[in-house]
Amino acid sequence: MTDHDTRVGPGHPPLRPQDVLGVPALPPPAVTRASNRARGLLARLRRGTAPPPVRIMESALAGLEPAVLATLCRLDLPDRLTGPLDVPALAAELDVDADRLTRLLRFAHVRGWVRLDRRHRVHPTRVTTFLRRDHPGGWRAWVTFAAGQEVTAALGALERALPPDGDAFDAANGLAFFPWMHAHPDRHTGFDAAMAAGARMHGLLLARALDWSTSRRVCDVGGGDGTLLSVLVAHHPHLHGVVLELPEVAARMPVRHQVTAEAGDAFRGVPPGCDTYLLVNVLHDWGDAAATDLLRRAAEAARACEADGTPARVIVVDHQAHPRPKDDMAQLADTLMLALTPGGRERTTGHVVALGEAAGLALQRHHRLASGDVAIVLRPERSGSVTPTVRGPVSRRRRGRSASE
Repeated sequence: MTDHDTRVGPGHPPLRPQDVLGVPALPPPAVTRASNRARGLLARLRRGTAPPPVRIMESALAGLEPAVLATLCRLDLPDRLTGPLDVPALAAELDVDADRLTRLLRFAHVRGWVRLDRRHRVHPTRVTTFLRRDHPGGWRAWVTFAAGQEVTAALGALERALPPDGDAFDAANGLAFFPWMHAHPDRHTGFDAAMAAGARMHGLLLARALDWSTSRRVCDVGGGDGTLLSVLVAHHPHLHGVVLELPEVAARMPVRHQVTAEAGDAFRGVPPGCDTYLLVNVLHDWGDAAATDLLRRAAEAARACEADGTPARVIVVDHQAHPRPKDDMAQLADTLMLALTPGGRERTTGHVVALGEAAGLALQRHHRLASGDVAIVLRPERSGSVTPTVRGPVSRRRRGRSASE
């Protein structure tokens, strides 16, 4: 259990927006959308003013950013940098060359990760703070995960993802993503930590955006180490959470207040007796056929709950893809899914709703979240009928895999 995990639970206040997002209060979703549009416009203007060779070179060398960021974390620079430090003295402490360290820090300076002054001192920024090991947001884990050799190898083999059954990760690493993680538990633990960072954010956003007053028992399908439910329960203490995960993931889930782990395979069934089933950053790991299977299992459990007289719902949270390409996190995540999975993708709200209809679920409503994501609330069809057609491309995935974040 990491330091930031211990801050959620009895005796600790619930996570705040500044802990996870770095803002004093959650912005209205409309403000997030406007901000993202403005950032995208400025990025297009910047690119548009550069001649083609400059744009090509900037794009070709963009891989330097994760490399430098990961190097700073491996040096534990964010943890050391609690105030201004003299660069030559820091270099001596790290046993590295002062001039070479300065060159690395200059790169970090222009990207806002640190700040250099004219007195050869390096200062922390807000980004530096978020990269510390003990920061409650836990976002440093994403740097460690994304810089892993298996991820960079998959990105380097991206063309192998383009055939109908292509799998760049398998081609680069010899196994598909989830089996590879199962065979490398140290990296799987790092992957869990990266997913936990997003889970803290989504737990906070869902706690604020949705009505939980009539809910009592919530199942997080593929819920990793239980972080999301831990955050949700901290904000709504009347809730009890159940995490459905693969046996090896469920076995290492830390003890969490009012959250229990259940080992299983979501493609075969999800735990009954819950009134809310969450699929947060799960469907985007899978092609349409597999995603529909997961929704069908959740629909079956929700329908059984309603048969006992308790209203039930299935909530899907993913990045929201757009009909036209946009320079946003959804586009980045969709390309990452192309590299890491054989059929995963980000989807439009309409696409998710169509998958839900094929699984026997009907749209109740959708909530735009302050992060820019969307939470789609589905209810089981009373008739239990299944719509046979699905809008959107259907992936021919390999069977025998289980859902996990």
